[in-house]
Amino acid sequence: MKRMIMYCLILLSTLVWLSRGHSSNPIVTTPSGAVKGSIMTSAQEKTIFAFRGIRYAEPPIGEWRFKPPRPVIPWNLTYDATKDGYACPQPSSWPTYEDCLFLNVYTTKLPRHGRNPKRPVLVYFHAGGFYSVDGTSKFAGPEYLLDQELVLVTLNYRLASLGFLSTGDSLAPGNNGLKDQVAAMRWIQVNIESFGGDPNSVTISGYSAGGMSVTLHMVSPMSKGLFHKAIAMSGSALAQWAIPDHQFHLAQRQARLVGCPDDTSLKIINCLKTKTAKELGDSLPGFSEYRSDPIIKWKPVIEKDFGQERFLVEDPVTAVRT
Repeated sequence: MKRMIMYCLILLSTLVWLSRGHSSNPIVTTPSGAVKGSIMTSAQEKTIFAFRGIRYAEPPIGEWRFKPPRPVIPWNLTYDATKDGYACPQPSSWPTYEDCLFLNVYTTKLPRHGRNPKRPVLVYFHAGGFYSVDGTSKFAGPEYLLDQELVLVTLNYRLASLGFLSTGDSLAPGNNGLKDQVAAMRWIQVNIESFGGDPNSVTISGYSAGGMSVTLHMVSPMSKGLFHKAIAMSGSALAQWAIPDHQFHLAQRQARLVGCPDDTSLKIINCLKTKTAKELGDSLPGFSEYRSDPIIKWKPVIEKDFGQERFLVEDPVTAVRT
């Protein structure tokens, strides 16, 4: 009798759980395709629907290394978004991979029975000096923010030479890591409503390099219309440092660190494409002059016009003044 009562209680609990729309693997259908997620728990023990490792751009590998991101191609099968995607190459004790343009979406309420909560969306750009860290749940988890009624999006973007190589010519105008962020925001505009988010209420945020990214998006023509509010913490593009129009000297240094010729852009880029992403990522310590200085190694650049879509067309101070 006791055993039967116990079974009945378990069955009743399961039915209540399912009736509230919970499952171990929630699935949403987006314009890009169906996505399967997982369940996490907030600090106050709210159920979080987590969709991790969603590809927002095509892999920037092979001939697409050092080039702007390409929009992701929609998929036919259900996308497995139950775990974080790879971090972008950098010296680390955790796995990294060049195919790293993934984002995570977290929410506590999904659309159901034709009703969409359309909660405000918070997009987080991670710190790390544009050469380290990532947007995975290890560094940017949802446990505290998802006690609030919002949708959180965190993301990876290319780092160091893979994301910010700038030779000052058409071969590498620069800012690909920031263009990755734009690609993610464009993906959000198309897909976030499927996760219960409001594409007309998007706040971008970040600190350190992420804060600098936020202030750059505020003046970038590529970011226009993709967000509505901004929170920049401990980092700004208006700080006391010059923003160059190229970083050819860093391209030369990267070339020397991995045994490539350093005299022309073409030779540098062609040779760097033959090196593994791990070689490039692990070469980061070679850019330091003294211990960890300079702290800021790779910077955004004011892009010269070679007919490409430009992320930054003038100095941010000038843009703000005008």
